[in-house]
This record gives sequence, structure tokens and C-alpha cells, in this order.
Amino acid sequence: MKLWIIYKEEIGFLKIIAERLQDRLEDYIDVSVGTAKKIDPSLLLEEKLDYLIIGDFISETIPSLEIQNWVVKYIEISKINNLSLKALSGFYITLTDIKNNNLWVEFLQDNVNAEIIYPPILRLKLNRAELAFENGVHEIVKVYSNEFIEFIINNKKNNKRSL
Repeated sequence: MKLWIIYKEEIGFLKIIAERLQDRLEDYIDVSVGTAKKIDPSLLLEEKLDYLIIGDFISETIPSLEIQNWVVKYIEISKINNLSLKALSGFYITLTDIKNNNLWVEFLQDNVNAEIIYPPILRLKLNRAELAFENGVHEIVKVYSNEFIEFIINNKKNNKRSL
């Protein structure tokens, strides 16, 4: 089983979260991390990935153009090869409270063929004055990764039962 975490390159906070998720998940699944600029979606097809987590910095209510373009390219390649993910999830960092979190979920649902959009989508907020994570962010990442680990373990058990 393979998981990729793809994130927008320009914000260092995204790299921190992606690597923290990788550290927490790698005991349970093969995890790789990369930026949307450097990792071509066709590489993920070669690796026959099962799970995908996408990270972005959102200043409004939609994913950045960089992430949108990456996802569109991934969709084209996966449709040609008739591939589907077992689960898709995401995390995003914002400076402001976003009124409609569903737009991020809807974007993923509308654009990627996955058995499940794994809830919850991890939403983190930066402290605007200090440009630092708000208190409790690391605990939120821990809870999210623990839930994702539980999901992966349960998915493996269900796959074994169906064989």
C-alpha cells in the first residue's frame, strides 16, 4: 500500500505538516512526500498509489492554482488508466477563518476518483501577527494522523476479509 502527500511548495508551513504526517504514518504504510511543482502526477501512477493527501495554503476559499493544475493533470492520467484511490484527504493552512470549508471537500470530490474523501479535512490556522501556528496545531495533526492510521488499519482488515 502506498500513500503520497503532495503539497504546495512555496509555504514552509506546508512542508512542516507534510513531513510531520509522514513521520506519524510511515510505521503503517509506505509514505512519500513531495511538492506539486516537483512531483509529476504520472509518477504516482507508476507507484500504484492507494491513498493521497493534498496540502495547500488557502487565502480565499478555493485551492491554489498550483494545486488545481496538479489535480487536473492527475485526473487526466488516472482516467486514461482507469485508476481510483482508496482514500483521498487533504490539509490546508489559512490566515483567516474560512466560512465555507465545504468548498475544499467539494473540489476534491468533483475532481478525483476516490472511494472515499477521508474526513475530516485537516484545517490549520496561522496566527497572522506572528506568522506562526496557533496553539494546539500539533495536537490537531496528531489526532488527524491517528484517525488516518486507524482508517488504514481497518481498510487492511476489510481487504483481508474480502479475500
